[in-house]
Amino acid sequence: MATIIEYTDRKKPANSYPKRIVSPLTPGACCCSKMEQIGVEQHEEGWSFIYKRCKKCGFSVRHVTARSPQLLTKKGSRFEYKELTGFHN
Repeated sequence: MATIIEYTDRKKPANSYPKRIVSPLTPGACCCSKMEQIGVEQHEEGWSFIYKRCKKCGFSVRHVTARSPQLLTKKGSRFEYKELTGFHN
């Protein structure tokens, strides 16, 4: 699942949602209380997520809100950890 967030300390933080969000590499202490939702909930590859960005420093994350239950019932009740998390090598 691709992301629109570019993590770098070489550029100034910027919100060009929905095309691109430039974020610092690490969060600041302000991020605990200053995060706000950017845009609306999105759905991709069985995941639901929103983007959140700190109003003060610009640190941004993609916050997963749900995994589609349809994916869990397609194959049956047994899944490997890699399938549940969407992890791919």
